Amino acid sequence: MPKLTRDQEREVASQFIEIMVDGMDIKTLVAIVTDQMTDYYERCSSIELREEIDNYDEDLFDELVDNITNETVLDINNTGGKY
Repeated sequence: MPKLTRDQEREVASQFIEIMVDGMDIKTLVAIVTDQMTDYYERCSSIELREEIDNYDEDLFDELVDNITNETVLDINNTGGKY
């Protein structure tokens, strides 16, 4: 095998990645992106996580916190919340 420069190795990797991605279906691509994003955001501090979410949508963090801190009562009898 020929000795490649670092730039040549990057180009080989880039070409390989392009071939691999071209052969993936949407479900596989979504799974990979989800895994990568989960790993990234789990490594963030609380402050970094909030900043990331605020940069995406300034109201979203509070909504997400509300979603997980407020108990949702399901109206299984369709009574509009009346018993």
